[in-house]
Amino acid sequence: MANKRQPIKKTKTKKHLAREHREAKQTRILVIVSIVVGVIILGLVAYGIIDQTIIRPRTAVATVGDAKITVREFESYVQYSRAQTLNQSFQYFTFHQQFGEFGGNFLQTAQSLATQLTQPTTFGRDVLDEMIDNLIIREEAAKRGITVSQAEIDEAVKTAFGFFPNGTPTPTLTATIQPTPTYSETQLAIITLTSTPTATAEAVDNTLDVESTPTEEVDDADLDEVTIVEEEVASESEVEITPTPEASPTITLTPTPYTTEIFAQNIKDFNTNYAPFNFDIDQLREIIEIQLLREKLVDEVTQDLPRTKDEVWARHILVETNEVALEVLSLLEEGEDFDSLAARFSTDESNREQGGNLGWFDENMMVPEFSEAAFSLAEGEISEPVQTTFGFHIIQVIGKRVSQVQPAEFAQRQQTAFVEWLSEQRNSRDDIEINPNWDRYVPTTPEVPQQFLTELYQLSQ
Repeated sequence: MANKRQPIKKTKTKKHLAREHREAKQTRILVIVSIVVGVIILGLVAYGIIDQTIIRPRTAVATVGDAKITVREFESYVQYSRAQTLNQSFQYFTFHQQFGEFGGNFLQTAQSLATQLTQPTTFGRDVLDEMIDNLIIREEAAKRGITVSQAEIDEAVKTAFGFFPNGTPTPTLTATIQPTPTYSETQLAIITLTSTPTATAEAVDNTLDVESTPTEEVDDADLDEVTIVEEEVASESEVEITPTPEASPTITLTPTPYTTEIFAQNIKDFNTNYAPFNFDIDQLREIIEIQLLREKLVDEVTQDLPRTKDEVWARHILVETNEVALEVLSLLEEGEDFDSLAARFSTDESNREQGGNLGWFDENMMVPEFSEAAFSLAEGEISEPVQTTFGFHIIQVIGKRVSQVQPAEFAQRQQTAFVEWLSEQRNSRDDIEINPNWDRYVPTTPEVPQQFLTELYQLSQ
C-alpha cells in the first residue's frame, strides 16, 4: 500500500510578510477613513438640521438693549406683511376694475404696493425698522406704566374680524357747529366783505397753489394703524368691517348675523392661511397689543400738544418780477385800491378777481417764505415784495386769530409729533445693533404672481 504524500508547507518569506502587513495596514486606514468620512457627513447633516431648527431661528437679526428680534420672528413678520400688502394690491386692483376712471388712483396704488414686494431687501428693512420701533414703544410704555389688558386685546381682535356680539356700532355723523365770525373796524376798513372767508384747504388750493407740505407727512395708515390691521385681517377672513369716519359720530347698535361660531371658524381659517409663514393668531394678538400700546403712548407723549393754532387772513398780488412788485407797492402807497390793482396786475388767476383774497390759513398751508412774511405783519400792514417760487408777492394782512384745531388735523399733528419723538428716541440710543448679515434672512414669499404684475403694468401703458 502506497504511502500518502504529505502536503508541503510553504514557508513565508520576509517579502510576503511585508506585503501582508502593508495590505492589512491599508485596510485599516480605509476603514478608519470611511468611518471618519461617515462621521463628518453625519455631523454636517446633524449640524444642518440643528442650524435650521435651533441655531438659525434663534439668531438675532437686531437687538434693542436686552431685547432681541430673532430670525424666526423677523421671517414670520415679513411674510405676514408681504401677504397683507399683496392682498391690498389685489383689492385696489379690483376697485380699479369695478370703478375704472371713476375710481381715483386705485390702479396706481395697486402698482405701488406690488412694486414694493418686488424689492424684498427694501421691504424687509422697513419691516425690521418697524419691529425695532415696536421694541422701543414697548420699553417706553413699561417705563411709563402704560399697559394693555387681555380684555382690550380680545375686544380689538373681535373688532378686527368684524365681530360685534352686542350689535354692530353704526356711526352717524353729526354736523360741526362753526362760530359766526365777527370783524373789527380795521378789517372792515381794509376789505369789502362779500362772503365769509374760510380756512379750508380748498381755499388755499385755489390761490396759485401757494401751499407747502407740513414738515412731516403722515399717511392715513399712520393715523390709525390698528384700523389698518383690522381691515387687512377682515379681508383675509372675507369679513366686512364698518369704516369709522373721522368726525365725532353718534353710535347706535344694530343686530349682526355674525355669530360666535363663525368668529371661531374665522380664527381657524386665519391660522390655516398663515401657517406656511409660521404666523398665527397669537402673533396677530401681539401686533394688536403693540398698536394699542402705541395709541396710549401717543396720547401720553403728545398730551401738551396745543389744540389751537394761529391763523392769518390775508390777500396778495402776485407778479413775475421785483420791478413790477415795486410799481404795485408804489401805487398802493399813493392810495390806489388793492382790489383794482389785483385785477390789473396779479397773475394768480384763482383770486385776482376777488382782490387777491386768500382767506384764513395757518403757517403750514403756504410756502415758508410766504408764511413767514404774512405772520410777521400786523393787521392792515402791507409787505415789501416777497419772493417765492411762484414770483413776487405784495401781501396785506387783513386779520389774525387763534382757532381750534379740528379733530382730524389734531390726530395728524399727534402722529407727526410722535414720529419725531420716536425718531429722537432711536437716534439717541447706542444699544441698538443690527446684524450686518440681516439681509440674508429676508424672505421673498409670498411672491407677486408674474401674471398679476404683467396685467398691472399693461393697463398703465
